[in-house]
Amino acid sequence: MSTPQPLLILTPDDLLAERWQALSASPIRAVDLGGLATWRKAGHRLAVIDLGGYPPPAPAPWTQDAWRNNAADLAILATSSRPDDEEGLAVLNAGACGYCHSHAPIETLRQALDVVASGELWVGRALLSRLLRLVDSRLPRAGLTEWARPLTDREREVAHHAALGESNIAIADALGITERTVKAHLKAVFEKLQVTDRLQLALRVHGVR
Repeated sequence: MSTPQPLLILTPDDLLAERWQALSASPIRAVDLGGLATWRKAGHRLAVIDLGGYPPPAPAPWTQDAWRNNAADLAILATSSRPDDEEGLAVLNAGACGYCHSHAPIETLRQALDVVASGELWVGRALLSRLLRLVDSRLPRAGLTEWARPLTDREREVAHHAALGESNIAIADALGITERTVKAHLKAVFEKLQVTDRLQLALRVHGVR
């Protein structure tokens, strides 16, 4: 199903624009970043942007005034034909709400647009892990934080690793326990902290909620 919100498709690539037409019942296309201001002033929010449509020597889109002056009021899904974590961190830091491959399946792009339209973040697992580690590195270390109080020492260790986006196998290797034990600890953590998934756990551990 197409997104019900008005959608700005921002790319100079005709083939990509044609493909993205399926994302919305009535998409509006722009070929340069000037379209962001027009879209914002019209009272709309949702936009999907092709970062690869503006290759060097042109400045990176997220560094340009047209982006900086409008991104805060928009829900932007930034896309790249060659996504990498460094670029992803840069565009998210510049106000984008999501980052993914520009040629991802249409259904995946629809899901991403639904997520950013609701005010949430859409990124890949590797990039999410980097973001969580960055947040974690800036947290104060003094004392036992509130979220950790109901947990055993081992549950705290497992919860902290999981909140950094690590897989069960990676956690098991890091702590010298079995994957089955990791799953058992996570089940107990979820119940004690009243969270239902790893994202909610990460938000709790990093003090976001």
